[in-house]
Amino acid sequence: MTRCSQNRRSFYVLDSVVPFEEDATHEFKGHRDIAVEELPSWCYIPGTDRRSRKAVSRNINAFLNTGKGGTVYLGIIDNGTKDHVTVSVGDLLSRYTPKVPQECYKVEFVPVLNLAETSDMELQPQLQDHMPHLLRTPDYCWCDKDAVEAFHKGIPSPLHVVEITVFPWKRENFVKGKEGNQIKFHPVYEDEEGNCYFRRQGSIVKYSLQDVVEFTKEEVHQQFKPLLLSIKEEMMTLKDEYNLH
Repeated sequence: MTRCSQNRRSFYVLDSVVPFEEDATHEFKGHRDIAVEELPSWCYIPGTDRRSRKAVSRNINAFLNTGKGGTVYLGIIDNGTKDHVTVSVGDLLSRYTPKVPQECYKVEFVPVLNLAETSDMELQPQLQDHMPHLLRTPDYCWCDKDAVEAFHKGIPSPLHVVEITVFPWKRENFVKGKEGNQIKFHPVYEDEEGNCYFRRQGSIVKYSLQDVVEFTKEEVHQQFKPLLLSIKEEMMTLKDEYNLH
């Protein structure tokens, strides 16, 4: 589906194709299982701890840790479960170590319209749900049951694509302090299972603690490399000037 804009409102056109594929900053998911606890039992491969379906959490974690940002696109959902998704994402990221600040991400619901609807598009008000949602379980929430009941009654509900966007880490990572230069790295997050992922083009890679240590050492090296080269050149100049060879 193509994401379009009209009167400053974004929407997707039904049966169209998005102009990008999965890469370092885009991930597509055809389900709504945000956290690992929401995965249904049938997706576990018998006799192993492997799953045929992966929770969205892994991709969010990878975008956070890579620091370049990215967006996870979830399959089309109806209007009734929008609040559930927002609450579920917030609950998930509150369980990361460290906890993810709200300013680091956003959850958007972009309408899916057919060509006839785009000419007379109106902004649909978001329903305010007052009942607590059922989280951290594959069982249906009350909002899912309401959506199914409405469907069987023939009550149409606006469709949306969920966009969970992780913002890039701000490049203010080199700070001059009273005790000299300091590096302010972006945090490395562990997900709800205590795992750590990084984004690599259209896939993610699980990092061990030692991998994170080596990654951080390389970041330090790259940060100070220009400074070290400058000092080295200055030392060579002084040696030539004072014949210290």
